[in-house]
Amino acid sequence: MEIYNATFQAAAGKEKELEVILRELIKETAKEEGSVEYRLHRIVDAPGKYRFCEKFKDQAAFDFHCKSDHFLSAIAKMGPLLEGEGTLEKLELVDSIPE
Repeated sequence: MEIYNATFQAAAGKEKELEVILRELIKETAKEEGSVEYRLHRIVDAPGKYRFCEKFKDQAAFDFHCKSDHFLSAIAKMGPLLEGEGTLEKLELVDSIPE
């Protein structure tokens, strides 16, 4: 399992535009065979900040996602709506409570 957090900060006044693109990305990513989980969160204490919690079946599934037309299109559209660059963190699960 490949697990990532991707975080984006909307530029002032661009929050709603960014959120539309991020929500569309969820719809398209849900169609990918190797996508296990793709959850978008709004960070409560940081206005305009969004975080995806992502799980993919394996590295090949994550690589496919990153090269997909819908992902590349979303990244291009997001560029002018962001303050700075997004961040991507690869995570390793240590322990959890099962859902």
